[in-house]
Amino acid sequence: MWILPGTSSDEDGEKSVETIKSLITENGGEVNSAAPWGRRSLSYPIKKNSEGAYYLARFSIDPAATPKLTGVMDADQDILRHLLIKEERKKAATTES
Repeated sequence: MWILPGTSSDEDGEKSVETIKSLITENGGEVNSAAPWGRRSLSYPIKKNSEGAYYLARFSIDPAATPKLTGVMDADQDILRHLLIKEERKKAATTES
């Protein structure tokens, strides 16, 4: 998930999504979905912004490539905040007979 300033246009958001998707695929990952999550008020101002445009991507990538991904997102001046979370897969429930 990442947040762009609330003043960013839809075109800026699309460009950001495409940048993140290409970064993931260039590092051997696979993007399952990437889409805008909507505009919301921020709990506190970030870089003088009180509103942010949220974006969410679900993808799989080698854990060794995540530092490069976070480094690029840290360096991107348009991204206010970002967060990478490892999603745990639920194991199928087994039934005993």
